[in-house]
Amino acid sequence: MSKVLVNEYYMHGMDKPKRSYAVKGGLIPPFTMTCNGERYIMPGWYKLSKDEDMPNIKDIAYYPYKPKKEPLPNIDSNKVYKVLSSRGDKEYLVQMSTSGSMECTCPGYQFRRSCRHIKTVLQP
Repeated sequence: MSKVLVNEYYMHGMDKPKRSYAVKGGLIPPFTMTCNGERYIMPGWYKLSKDEDMPNIKDIAYYPYKPKKEPLPNIDSNKVYKVLSSRGDKEYLVQMSTSGSMECTCPGYQFRRSCRHIKTVLQP
């Protein structure tokens, strides 16, 4: 979820504070909109008061959301790992997909997109 951060400061000789805005998080860049007579900075639904000037879009700082990506150990992308099932009667194949994530042929992975076989391969 994105947030609108507001920095307010006074300059010498001014009776009204000067404000700067920043949008942190979110996937789309900031924009302003008017809805039912109220003015907002989006995304984040920051409501501007009646006496505030509408900010210029170029003056709104934007810090997009960046997901935390866990580094994968040095795993050969062409190699297929065979891992025994918990009962020991079946073998499942674990390999790296073209997107860089690990995939398994077990039913648990098909349902949950994670399984103990992948965790076994990723352990050092």
